[in-house]
Amino acid sequence: MEKPVMPDLSLLSSESEDDPLHAHTPTRIAAALRDHICKGALSPGTKLSEEMIAAEFEVSRNTLREAFTVLAGEDLVYKVPNRGVFVIDPGPHDIREIYQTRRFIEPSAILWGKLTPELTETFHHIADRTRRGVAQEDFSAIVEADRSFHVAVVALAGSETMSQALERLLTRLRLAFTGLRISTPIHGTFAQQNLAIITRILGGERIEASRGLHRYLGLAENMIMQHVTGAGQPATDRKQPVDPLNDGREIHQN
Repeated sequence: MEKPVMPDLSLLSSESEDDPLHAHTPTRIAAALRDHICKGALSPGTKLSEEMIAAEFEVSRNTLREAFTVLAGEDLVYKVPNRGVFVIDPGPHDIREIYQTRRFIEPSAILWGKLTPELTETFHHIADRTRRGVAQEDFSAIVEADRSFHVAVVALAGSETMSQALERLLTRLRLAFTGLRISTPIHGTFAQQNLAIITRILGGERIEASRGLHRYLGLAENMIMQHVTGAGQPATDRKQPVDPLNDGREIHQN
């Protein structure tokens, strides 16, 4: 099977020109490549050409290799001896590991984090974006609002380290979705649960919100694993939606 072809990187390098003093450092190059990976412009399995990228950024290959080392430490790329550096192609094991980590980070942030006025405003804004996306059946908007929701949840902890860890986990998950051809409606399945959790966070119901998110992440993992393995009935085909804020019981609609 052919590896995906690396796209044109001219736009990527131009984004780094805003900060000319640091535009060509390994950290800056790693940030630009990370952004491209996150946005899906560099798909799973893509070989990263040292020659092309070094020329585009006008840096030495040694500098570029330092950037690759940064990304390898984040599990976004890997090196194959005598073949080169590739964007990771996460599999089922990676998905389980990602969700296991998220089930510790996100509910804990809700329980013990600080809801600042800025985050209160952010949650209201995310709720508005989610409602608009659902009403307009705009799955792209729903996906972006979903990502913003989880980022805001971890921001409650006030820890840059935790926020960076979540960003890396979400990027790896995005790669898994791309490689496994998981469609955006999976994100949409939990849009209403995001809204319910936001309501509970803003209402001071931290314990309920934390437990609900923990169950929600478990259901999301199971849904994705069913898609990957083909085992059982896909969660998206259930006759009744599941409410993770209600101990995982089905919602019976009137």
